Parts: sequence; C-alpha cells; structure tokens
Amino acid sequence: MDRDFQAEFKVSLELEGERRISASHLFELLENIVSHGSISRASSNMNLSYRYSWGLIREAEKSLGVALVDKQVGGYAGGGTTLTPEGKELLLQYKAFKAEIGSGLNRFLSTASSSKKLAAPENENVAEYAGRPLLLASTMEPVETGLLDLLEQAFYRISGILVRHISLGSGRALQIAREGRVDMALTHAPKLENEFMRQGWGIESFPLMANDFVLAGPISDPAGLKNLQGEEGVLDALQRITKFSAPFVSRGDSSGTHLKEKELWEEAGIMPGGDWYLKSPGAAGNLGTLRLAAEKGAYTLVDRASFLISRAEEKMAIFVAKENQGAASEKLQNIFVLTIVSPQRVPVLQYRESVLFAKWLLGKEARKIISTFGQDNFSRPLFSTFHFTGPST
Repeated sequence: MDRDFQAEFKVSLELEGERRISASHLFELLENIVSHGSISRASSNMNLSYRYSWGLIREAEKSLGVALVDKQVGGYAGGGTTLTPEGKELLLQYKAFKAEIGSGLNRFLSTASSSKKLAAPENENVAEYAGRPLLLASTMEPVETGLLDLLEQAFYRISGILVRHISLGSGRALQIAREGRVDMALTHAPKLENEFMRQGWGIESFPLMANDFVLAGPISDPAGLKNLQGEEGVLDALQRITKFSAPFVSRGDSSGTHLKEKELWEEAGIMPGGDWYLKSPGAAGNLGTLRLAAEKGAYTLVDRASFLISRAEEKMAIFVAKENQGAASEKLQNIFVLTIVSPQRVPVLQYRESVLFAKWLLGKEARKIISTFGQDNFSRPLFSTFHFTGPST
C-alpha cells in the first residue's frame, strides 16, 4: 500500500554520554523566554512545569559549560530572565539547523515520491492533499501575535493542506527563499521585496495586510517628545532624541522594522551612534526589543501590534504614530507582502498549492480573521486588509 510521506524529525541532545533531553523543548523554551521575558511565563505558555523548565536549562548549561540564561531581579514587568549572548547564539544556530534539515528532508521526500504527481484540487474549498507542508518564511510580527497560527489552522481545516512557518526577520526570510528552502515569504521590507521580484525570484507578490509603526519610549520621556507640535512627526522626534542623547534601542538585524528605522534616520539626516544608540539581539524580535527598551528607559520603533501585545504600557508610551503626524503619516505605514517563490527558479517548490493558499488568504474567511484579530483583547484590530484581485492560477 502506498504511503504519503511528510517530513517529520525530532532532535535530542545527549548530555555527557548519559542522558538525552528534548532539544525541541529546550529551544522552544529559550525562544519563549525571548518572547515573554521570564521562565515562569515561558513554561506556562508551553504547558510545562517551572521545575522541569529550570531543570532542563540547568542540565544543558552543565553539559555545554556555558550559561544560557541570565535571571534578573526587578527587571521588566517586575523581574525576568533573558538569554546570555551564548544562549542567543545557540538558539540562532539551532533555528538555522532545523530549517535547513527540515527543508532538505522535505525536498528529498518530495523527489522520492515524485511518481505520485500532485495536482491542484479542482475544488478550491476542499482539497485532497498528500504532499509535504507548504513552507512559509514569515516576518516575526504575524507569528508573535498568533495571527499566522490562526490562519494556518483555518486553511488546514478547509483544504487539508498544512502550512508551516519559519519566523525570521524580513531580510533573512527572503534570503532563505532565494535558497529554495521555502515556498512563500511574508515580509514587510519594500526595497528588499522589489529587488526579490526584479531579480526573478518571486513569481507573484501582493499586499496582504497592514498596520503602522509607532515610536515608543519611557513614560519619563527624556527627549520631551510629548512637546512635539502640530505637523511635527517621527523625523522631528528622532532629531530630539539625538539632541538629548536619549537612549534608543534598534533591532539592528536587517528586519523590516530595522530597515524602516534606518530609512527614517536617513530622512532625518542623522547617522545614529554612540553610547545612547543600543542594538537589540536579532533573535529577540520586537518583543525582546521592547523589553530591552523598557529596562533601559529607551525609545524604540516597533509596529503597533507588537507594542500592544507586549503589555508595555506600564513603563512605556506611544509618542509618535500615524494618526498624530498629519501629512507625514505614510512614513509609518507598515505593509505586509506575501510573495510566492518562482517555480522557474526553484522547480521543487509547490507552486500550485501556494496559489491555493494565497487565494484563500484573499478570500472572505481569511480577510475576516485578519481584520478582526485582536479586537476583543485590545478594542481595536491589530491589522487591516486590502482590496485587490490576488494571484493568477
């Protein structure tokens, strides 16, 4: 009897030749510590006990001979835990390793079972599907908010097609798309997206949703941004931050957020640097950047959804946003673009199934999910949708 293959693998770590621990648990725990800023909240999010989580980390640290976490008293949100530089590097290496192995294994199984030709389902609402999951490299914001998981689950229910994502900054997401390791990319970096399409790596690309960037900072407001008047906007705010050498935390990782920040500094005629200009570890994402900014009493640029889900309002406030800078509001627009990788460049990709997913994302059900997501918790949706025709078949 024929089997439909789907690449699955688990990684374990052997500690000093004696005991194996779940690498999946360990690295998911490290990633949750980055997102939540504490072991207790990370454990709760994974439905693991606090005792088990601490034991897992301590065993790994003992075996590796390096500290992976740094527990702080009185930090963000009343105390917390961060990754050490070694912990951050280990997490980055693991994510790259897992993505590479998973993608390679899926390509192998797809080739091995090529005798079973896949065709796009005639009924686009209910699909009989036997291939590997669609692979999507996504910028972190839709992942950190939980929106992407919700969309993937809803699409699976009506199609039977699994979509799995790799969470990366936009620059890195488009790079692994060039390497043929994913079928699609969801990014918010216009210049990089245009270059990707111009070089022929993408066959179709369209805006999926949007929100806005905000300039947030400590309630103490050392640069006096609350005194900005009328049409003064984000460029004026950056000039005031520079004038007062007020701390500023940058993503510093070629993500869409970092690229937007660099663009704004350039428009303001400023090359930021010095002790006041701090860089957040790339693996931390916007949530980690906000956490560092709160701890340092610093300003930072993030998208509004990240600010809202971070629950940073006790220590930070939004000083500049799209609605309060008049005609310059387009400077803070944040558009998320879905790109289908060209099958001419990477023949092993699942183009027809990617089109099905893209078409569903443009449909009524997905648009409703996107346009209402976050409304119950934040009294406003975290993203908005566009009106457009979508990809061809």
